[in-house]
Amino acid sequence: MNFLFSIIPTLFVLGILIVIHEYGHFLACRMCKVKVEKFSIGFGPEMLRWVKNGTTYVISLFPLGGFVKPAGESVSEVGSTGPKPGDYLAAPLFSRIFIVIAGVLMNYMLAFVLFAAVFMIGKPVPGTTIGDFMQDFPGISSGLAKGDRILEVNGHKVSDWMEMTHVFDESSETNFTLTVQRGSEQLPVTITPKLMEIKDIFGHPAHVKRLGITPDPKDYSIKRLGFFAAIEESLQTVVFLTVMTHKAIFYLFQGKLSLKTISGPLGIISMAGVAAQMGVAHVLNLTANLSVSLAVINLFPIPALDGGHLLFLLIEGIRRRPVSLPVQERMTQVGFALLLMLMAFIIYNDIVNFEYVSRLKGLFGK
Repeated sequence: MNFLFSIIPTLFVLGILIVIHEYGHFLACRMCKVKVEKFSIGFGPEMLRWVKNGTTYVISLFPLGGFVKPAGESVSEVGSTGPKPGDYLAAPLFSRIFIVIAGVLMNYMLAFVLFAAVFMIGKPVPGTTIGDFMQDFPGISSGLAKGDRILEVNGHKVSDWMEMTHVFDESSETNFTLTVQRGSEQLPVTITPKLMEIKDIFGHPAHVKRLGITPDPKDYSIKRLGFFAAIEESLQTVVFLTVMTHKAIFYLFQGKLSLKTISGPLGIISMAGVAAQMGVAHVLNLTANLSVSLAVINLFPIPALDGGHLLFLLIEGIRRRPVSLPVQERMTQVGFALLLMLMAFIIYNDIVNFEYVSRLKGLFGK
């Protein structure tokens, strides 16, 4: 049942991403005085269709794709007479480049706005009150007790769980003195954390210090930022995610990062379902993250993606003449075939990672 309930937030998230992306292309066409013949969102049976100002608008049942069709975008369309005013091919090179990258720019703008909204709405941050202990870690035998609130770590005042964890991991010390609040008393507790080796998101080894304590779920605060602080944090987050996404893709090609770490549509369904249960801020945060990923991937110079069209336009700008239509078609077919194979692998990877076979068996029976 959780799987079915996850579909609704997934359609909402992907629908928003696709509409915003395609609207970027549409708006750029309008700004560059290029006629748009069709603006389509989704695939499958058409649910709505209407015509306004010479553009046919279509909304289909499944909002998992879309396209904007400018007039006169190919040599075969304009014929022997050549492009006429309002055709895509009649627009200056810079205008065509702007139309191609406008979808990516809108995805970045969406991510920026959503992250800023999330930072202003605020998100729950665990406090430093101990909720429970884990076996085989030093916390359980250190003298700490459930309900203790950690005030200081080696003299550093800490106000939330993440700040406290950061102090441990950034310190070169091996022994720590905690100042804890227990009832009306403040007590010192000396503890030696367990040093653990983990792997970061790129598979690189990293060392962390763990006490084996977990936060009390009842002790949390809502961390909100003011308008200007949220704008600054949002911009930094978009830049950080862009760099990290490029870095991850680079490591994939080098073989330093496993393809099994990639999530596709089924992974998004799981993440959207979890985010919906956690609240609006988490859904907006997921949408913003995916919007950055969509922007980065779309700019890759692969024919069939926006980056592929951009590559052809840049070559045209250098050569002073467009790439021949047969070459563009062959490269686009190869690129599309590679994308289909990659998508098939990612879906298979999702099925394995998120155990969808066992979920479907539980839902529909063997």
